[in-house]
Amino acid sequence: MMCIISCIILCGLTSCIDELEAENITDVLAGSLVVDARISDRNMEHTIFLSRTFSLEDSEPLPERGAQVSIIDETGKRIDFLEKTPGTYGTNGAAILEHGKAYRLEILTVDGVRYNSEEANLPTKVEVSGLRAEKRINGFDTDGIAILVDTDDGPTTANHYRYEYEETYKIVAPYQNPFDWDEIDYDINDGDGWEVTVAPRDEQVNICFGTNKSNDIILASTAGLNSSSLDDFQVRFLASDNYAISHRYSVLVKQYHHDINANSFFKLLKDFSSIESVFSNVQTGSLEGNISSENSDVANVFGYFELSSYSEKRLFFNYEDFYPNEPLPPYLMFCATGAPPLYPEGFHITPAPEGDGFILDGTQGSPLIDGILAGLYAYLADNEDYEDYILREGAGGAAPFLVKPLGCADCTVFGSTVVPEFWTEE
Repeated sequence: MMCIISCIILCGLTSCIDELEAENITDVLAGSLVVDARISDRNMEHTIFLSRTFSLEDSEPLPERGAQVSIIDETGKRIDFLEKTPGTYGTNGAAILEHGKAYRLEILTVDGVRYNSEEANLPTKVEVSGLRAEKRINGFDTDGIAILVDTDDGPTTANHYRYEYEETYKIVAPYQNPFDWDEIDYDINDGDGWEVTVAPRDEQVNICFGTNKSNDIILASTAGLNSSSLDDFQVRFLASDNYAISHRYSVLVKQYHHDINANSFFKLLKDFSSIESVFSNVQTGSLEGNISSENSDVANVFGYFELSSYSEKRLFFNYEDFYPNEPLPPYLMFCATGAPPLYPEGFHITPAPEGDGFILDGTQGSPLIDGILAGLYAYLADNEDYEDYILREGAGGAAPFLVKPLGCADCTVFGSTVVPEFWTEE
């Protein structure tokens, strides 16, 4: 969320009614602290991220180092956060926040500015009661699988939720080959010339597991409903041609039950991050959080201290559960067969004066060797026409092997061969 907030601040400040010259934008942003403090009731090590707003020329937020960060309950008891990596502050082991208590966030930066949040309470715990997948047509007439959430009844007042998901899926490389590149030799003077050989693989790389995490803001609310629970709320939609569902798919849905103030903040953040809002007339200060500076009139701070109760549920399904006897979605890349030559067209070598090795005629490298070293090619098979081509045309342009793009035979390009601990095939 930190990067999203930083980028949105830039959009907001550069689209104010008061026109800003481009060279002054960085000056306006200077000193703005960005706080990502989303804390739940989970028994775990909690993390808070601090950064500074960054200019359009920078590629990523600037971490805020050396700060003192604490959460303080209504009795004055502190939970301290230690800097683990630049800008990342975590508790020293698991920490549990108690329902019914009020908490606030306190930050003291190295420049002596103290920031405090408004007090927040942990909302009542609401469990995810159901998680399922259904074949549906979405609003764009796209066939696919909808991931749907139901919740238990919450408090009789409106309940507000933020969702995240983490999906894991099986990857099966379409070309399974037990051989891999072995010796790759660019030495022209060792008696063999340029050389590439293959050998049996040490490990199989035809089955892997890929993982994606949600990167958008998913909000839900029972406000305006006749029930205090959610029913059939869509957290994720996967088109039928999405490779992630080709074999076996799992999704872990994470639910954060937070209050109406947090819901309002994240709704604004979501609205500001949409393409339409980026080009709209956003007023500076529209994205107000619940954190302010205590001892400075000029220090700006953006972000939110969110407390939430947490619930999660995991789901598995196979492609054939919804599309029996139908072709699988296309693979993650196009898998054309190639035959890169060992020596480029027109390549010649001549003996060096006085018999001291050879001289290369030209400066081109080997298309095959360069492609292997760049991670582009996977061995597919020996080229049966290789020797006949050399006898006919010479070494230049001769290809000893047939190859595929690396990811077509080696799925570690897209995932890991390590089976996740939670994975089941049932």
